[in-house]
Amino acid sequence: MRALKYHGAWDISLEEVPELHANGPDDVVVDVKFCGICGTDLGIVAGSYPIAVPGVTIGHEATGIVAECGPDVTNVKVGDRVVINPTPYCGRCRMCRTQRINHCVNKMGTESGVSYDGAFADRFLTTSEFVHVIPDHVSLQAAALTEPLSCVLSGVRKLQPPTMAANTYIFGAGPLGLLYAWALSLKGLAPAVIETSAERLAFAQSRLPDGARAYASLVEARSGHFHDPNAPLDVVVDTTSGLLEEIYPLLACGGTFMSIGLKEKRFTIDGMHLADRSLSVIGSIDSLHGSFLEAFHLITSGRIPAERLVSHVIPLSDFPRGFAELGCDIANKSAKPARSASCKILFDIASAGSSS
Repeated sequence: MRALKYHGAWDISLEEVPELHANGPDDVVVDVKFCGICGTDLGIVAGSYPIAVPGVTIGHEATGIVAECGPDVTNVKVGDRVVINPTPYCGRCRMCRTQRINHCVNKMGTESGVSYDGAFADRFLTTSEFVHVIPDHVSLQAAALTEPLSCVLSGVRKLQPPTMAANTYIFGAGPLGLLYAWALSLKGLAPAVIETSAERLAFAQSRLPDGARAYASLVEARSGHFHDPNAPLDVVVDTTSGLLEEIYPLLACGGTFMSIGLKEKRFTIDGMHLADRSLSVIGSIDSLHGSFLEAFHLITSGRIPAERLVSHVIPLSDFPRGFAELGCDIANKSAKPARSASCKILFDIASAGSSS
């Protein structure tokens, strides 16, 4: 079988590795069909998120077909179409017991695509607790967005808008930015999405929920969406991880700034304003207890049309093109913001041909 292996910054290769099998009683082996490229994957390849263990198979947003099951597995069977929850947790540590499974202290060695072999591969090995059967009416491509939506829902749980009329802004029209727009719309908010790439902006416009709209700048969003050039910023979601220092002085009293990116950057803010203006600065990462199943429900029920966010499906054998579409140029060792009309890019694991 093939697997996309990480060996260090800018050093990844598609390699032949031993085929995986269900050796344990609760094991489930999945023939991977689709796996999405995540911002974490981009950071691992570019060296800006140097957490991955050299030699690991990267990738974690996957769906596929059950190929083998251990004798104790009862919830799935060979041939079932499944989505994989790639974030196992021990359930015993203090973080897990206090509903913070995203910070499980025992996750080293279990985190798919980081410290455990992930799903940019022909097969993935997991256990029965972390696979879920996909209903027949839902595509494998749509279900592949369950994990990123789960991460979004973790952040949405932490946001407490001061009013249902809160002026809400999302910076970045990538997959997480658009998923935040959909998830926040289910809470009654109508976000303005801000995207500086003209190509990504055009892609986003027709893929937002009713009431949300994308703009090329904060200036345009304030005037066009909220009809006030000085419209206050009540809720801000920054998917770029670089805007805190710029946006912090603009937050309305009682406002919230959330950062969800994983780029290292240091900021200086006025601490007096934090209390005096009742501001909140928070971060969010990964899935919380129950958020994966919640995301799965929102996709399978059609409340969030995940497949509309898929911009490219590319064969795994053409992995450099997939990364390049997102600004990660492996050949030239260059990482830049995506400029093409890209959103969620899926690798078609089994395909050998070219795709769009």
